[in-house]
Amino acid sequence: METPSSEPIWGYRWRSSTWFIVTAMATALFTDTFLASFIVPILPYMLEGRIGLDPSRTQSMTSWLLAQNAAVSVIIRIPLAHFADKSPSKRKWFIWALVIAIVSTLATAAGTSLPLLFISRTVQSFASSIMWVVGFTTVANTVPIEHTAKSYAAISMAVSLGFSTGPMLAGVLLQLAGYWAAWSSALVVLLIDVAFRLLMLEKNIPGQKENTKGDTVTKSSSPSERSPLLSTHSDEPETYTEAAPEPNFYKCIFSKSNFTGGVYANFIAGLVVSIFNATVPLHVRDTFGWGGMQSGLIFAALQAPRLVFSPFVGWLKDRVGTRSPTVVGFILLTPAMWALGIPGSSQFPSSINADWGTGLYIAAMIYIGIHATLLNGAGTIEATFAVRELQDEYPGAFGPGGGKSRAIAIAGIALTVGTCVGPVVGGALNDSCGYYVMNCVAAGICFVSAVVAYFTLHSRV
Repeated sequence: METPSSEPIWGYRWRSSTWFIVTAMATALFTDTFLASFIVPILPYMLEGRIGLDPSRTQSMTSWLLAQNAAVSVIIRIPLAHFADKSPSKRKWFIWALVIAIVSTLATAAGTSLPLLFISRTVQSFASSIMWVVGFTTVANTVPIEHTAKSYAAISMAVSLGFSTGPMLAGVLLQLAGYWAAWSSALVVLLIDVAFRLLMLEKNIPGQKENTKGDTVTKSSSPSERSPLLSTHSDEPETYTEAAPEPNFYKCIFSKSNFTGGVYANFIAGLVVSIFNATVPLHVRDTFGWGGMQSGLIFAALQAPRLVFSPFVGWLKDRVGTRSPTVVGFILLTPAMWALGIPGSSQFPSSINADWGTGLYIAAMIYIGIHATLLNGAGTIEATFAVRELQDEYPGAFGPGGGKSRAIAIAGIALTVGTCVGPVVGGALNDSCGYYVMNCVAAGICFVSAVVAYFTLHSRV
């Protein structure tokens, strides 16, 4: 039923359009990754300069701070996804995420004690979890299934841009303008995100059914400009066919090998990236004598290639599926991860204080950035397809959303668990065995992952 309104909602057509919703969600996830990675190059200064931590503890505290943020997200994402699946409107989730992000960012910047830093980072993880669960679900509900990989590629570009510009800007501003000038850039990014989230209006694809077996009987084909966009009631009643007995969603979704393979690929992708976050700033400082600016730029060298190649990877996965690109990506990353450990290693003494060692390190980072793009979105894409398959097999059994939020949340949790395990494992290996051994282990993991991806992911559109 339509609710009368005195006047049409301003800018409804473009504010609820697919391109604007994807842009708003890309901006939100850019902000999230920007804030998460922003702290990486300035964390040693915060720990040693502002908090007064013993430099011998900097590596371990850096690893735990980065891992802690991911660990909290792992714990809360499934409950968030459960309630998000039942929520008819996602707008309130976006607003709460913004409020939490702003408060936690200010607390992190102003923190002068280790407990306060851990608490503020914990609070920030709540905002991050909300955006990853609700943001991807909003995109999945908005974009036609045949354009899934391309839309996730656009999101991946924004995520990569956040990961690259965050550390780069933080390192440059810290060195050239000071601590508070660096943090002011984070607040500017948050204000831009506020504007996009307040402007965006939700919608589903006109006439799109949640599954193909008739669980959605009627659906509004063209929402009115006077329709209540955030109402708890849809424009027309929907009827769902309930399966009896109701199957267990988690048992069904994990029975899909492509979903399990996508979850594994997400986990390894997160692990590899977070190893860099925990070890690169200290390694380049000790090996090459680089400061915050150079450390930030090396992260840009890692992430910038993904901005260029992500659209192509999205187009490719829409046509050939996720298996081939993911397998090739893991295979090509294997030698690059090994080569990254050579500069400064005692096993290769000629690389110490040599120009070719510095050049090899930068080249390996750029190479990794290019081919890591092939891993983009494997878990999220397979989660979307797996839910569609379940909707065909069990029409209406998992509610109007078909469990989409929960499946995407699981894929996101795998990525987050990887970013949780990566800093701890990478930091421990770096401390006990050295940077070279750590990279050899990472190379072996990539090779094994190529085999796993080949036998689990589907080679289909």
